[in-house]
Amino acid sequence: MSRQIYNLDQVERFVLGTVGQPGERAFYLQVRKAGQVFSFALEKSQAQALTERFAEILKDTLMSQGAVERDVDPLDAPIESEFTLGVMAITWQADSQLIKFEAQGISNETSDEVFEEIVGDDVESAPAILRLTLTPSQVRGFVPRSFSIIKAGRQPCMFCGGPINPDGHICPRAN
Repeated sequence: MSRQIYNLDQVERFVLGTVGQPGERAFYLQVRKAGQVFSFALEKSQAQALTERFAEILKDTLMSQGAVERDVDPLDAPIESEFTLGVMAITWQADSQLIKFEAQGISNETSDEVFEEIVGDDVESAPAILRLTLTPSQVRGFVPRSFSIIKAGRQPCMFCGGPINPDGHICPRAN
């Protein structure tokens, strides 16, 4: 089977969302282009790192100002992950004033080979890859929504900082 490559330019929607209750949430990046919806699973820590990096790029390129159209709609259903994101890269393209996002899958189902870097399209055994070209306004809309989704999880314990479940929490600092 050949490598799946998702080259999605000029997307209509680019959002982070979750499915499930706090403590059991699954995180998804969702992209809509020409009426087609693509969902990609990722870890909460990846979502946070991605959002923080996008915020840094906006700040560093002085693109953090401007009108933001806030997307508060839920993820489009059905939510079926194309693949789980692994290695990610973000590049500011100064010439076009666009942001390029690349994410490679964790693994390829047909190969045991592990890839710790994004590899070229000519490597057939490499995992699936997602490539997006985003406008600064799309990223400006993505960042606040993503930060609010990430923070909407379980409240941290005031003593140990660990998450408190709805049914309680065993704090290692409390005796």
